[in-house]
Amino acid sequence: MIRESATAELTAWSGGGRTPRAWRSGFLGRRTGAVGALLCAPMVLLGLGALFMDPWHTTSIAGPALLPPSGAHLMGTDALGRDLLRGMILGAQTSLLVSAAVGVISFAIGAAVGTLAGYHGGRVDDLLMRGTEFFQVIPRFFLAIMAIALFGPGVEYVILVLGVSSWPLLARVIRAEVLVLMELDFVRAARAAGASAPRIVFRELLPNALPAALVMLGLLMGQVILIESSLSFIGLGDPARVSWGGLAGVANPFLRVAWWMPLFPGLAIAATVLGCNLLADAATDALGEER
Repeated sequence: MIRESATAELTAWSGGGRTPRAWRSGFLGRRTGAVGALLCAPMVLLGLGALFMDPWHTTSIAGPALLPPSGAHLMGTDALGRDLLRGMILGAQTSLLVSAAVGVISFAIGAAVGTLAGYHGGRVDDLLMRGTEFFQVIPRFFLAIMAIALFGPGVEYVILVLGVSSWPLLARVIRAEVLVLMELDFVRAARAAGASAPRIVFRELLPNALPAALVMLGLLMGQVILIESSLSFIGLGDPARVSWGGLAGVANPFLRVAWWMPLFPGLAIAATVLGCNLLADAATDALGEER
């Protein structure tokens, strides 16, 4: 009896769920994952590089207006003579800030709701899932427009609105994972050994539910970049920040005379969103193989 109890406790604390090592190796070794990482890496590097740039100098006039790409201005200049490459760097910072902040908020809410629903079940599960369905049917783009109309343009409002409205799918995925994990032997052993609920959640459930949640998080970040760019494109972005969507929006009157103005922001948005989707696809395939 003592030996069986000790064995059960050892199994409980050994992390007997799906090990993430095989998942990581399968993900990094995939062509879609490598291409997705290469597409997303420039946004991350440019966004971090913008921290070391002077915003006033970046948005000041750098030369004659509507210069095509050249050695002096690699992406040309806009209608006011500002260097487009500098604007692209600041736009990457905006996209990185919004997508990362929304991802953190959505993951925190989705993980909390999904874990509580899957762990407790019953009425708690029903109540939380009904609330999740309510947030899931809210159109995030129009909700962001309403927030901007009420409080004025500002990146903090976009982050807050998208953060508190983008978590339902994450919550559903984590809940489904937790429901499966609750029936596995290592979780049952942990409960039989007298482990507390927080210890089971943070040591056994969340680490093993994390890979599936990261898949949805990659898709979510791509959607957030599209929404933020769309808001800036129609003139509802933060006027104090440069955005890829805003750069593409101000290029509308110059489509025939300055092809580079909409081209580079559009390519940056498309490449980054595609990269996020490819990373999510690679994670999905790696997770499916491990199972």
